Amino acid sequence: MSPHSQAWRALLANCRRQLAEVVPFQTSGRLTRISGLVMEASGLKLPLGSSCRIQVPNDGTIEAEVVGFAGERLYMMPTEDVYGLAPG
Repeated sequence: MSPHSQAWRALLANCRRQLAEVVPFQTSGRLTRISGLVMEASGLKLPLGSSCRIQVPNDGTIEAEVVGFAGERLYMMPTEDVYGLAPG
């Protein structure tokens, strides 16, 4: 293996180690409405297709995906059961 290839492999291995230690960026908002399976939130600015984790009062979480937006409102669809969700 050439020295150039070895240098690239070492750089990429170092990048992998650093990425493994990174804590994902977290934003927060408020759940304002649920109508059927569509959840509305405010205070978030996320692109379509983004994944969200919604905190449930009993320390649980529910995963949801951003499916739309209107002005300052974000619309999400849950990817699991929504039992326990409440406004706020």
